[in-house]
Amino acid sequence: MSSGDFSIGSKVWPGVSKVIEEMGELQQVFGKLIGAAGGINHWDGSNLREKLIEEIADLQAALDFFKSVCLTFKENARIEDRVRKKSDLFRQWHRDPVPLTDEHDVEVK
Repeated sequence: MSSGDFSIGSKVWPGVSKVIEEMGELQQVFGKLIGAAGGINHWDGSNLREKLIEEIADLQAALDFFKSVCLTFKENARIEDRVRKKSDLFRQWHRDPVPLTDEHDVEVK
C-alpha cells in the first residue's frame, strides 16, 4: 500500500498532511490553555505545559522533515533569515508593547 499525496512517503509535497495534523494538535493545546485561563492543569487530568512541549516538538519535527525533503538549500536559507528577522521583531514587540486605548475596549452587555 502506498502513501497518499501529501503524506510522508508520497511524491507530491510529502509531509504536508503531517504538518497540518501537528499544527492542529498544537492549536488544541493552546485552546485548552485559553479555556483554563492559563492554568496548566486541565480538567481531563493532563498537564498542559507538558502537552505544549510535546506538540511544539512534534510540529517542529514535521516542519523540519517537510523542509528537508521539499525545499532547496537556498529556500531553507531564506526561511532561516526570515525566522531571525521575525524573532527580532516579536522580541521588540514583547519589550515595548503598545498599550490598548479606550477605543479598543469592548463593552459587554
